[in-house]
Amino acid sequence: MKNLLDWLSRSLDLSDPRGASAINEKIVTVSSVANAGQEPMFAIYKDLLPFIRTNAVGEFTSAQVNDSAWVDGQFIASSETLSGLKAQADALLSAIN
Repeated sequence: MKNLLDWLSRSLDLSDPRGASAINEKIVTVSSVANAGQEPMFAIYKDLLPFIRTNAVGEFTSAQVNDSAWVDGQFIASSETLSGLKAQADALLSAIN
């Protein structure tokens, strides 16, 4: 992810390193599915996203992988996660309009 954001945030005009990038002023949010480490990662993104000139909206959403997913490969999102994802989608739609 680091390299992707690095390349996308580089100026499209190679002669102007401070120029607009592919993600300049884009509206973004962050969702994560992992069993640990989301809060430190979210803190990094909260600093990084404005620095690379994107507009972060909504609360970032985290989800833990259910234990059965390791056996059957089926991720089941909790109602809390689904509610967070809906709030993110609403924030994105509001920011677009």
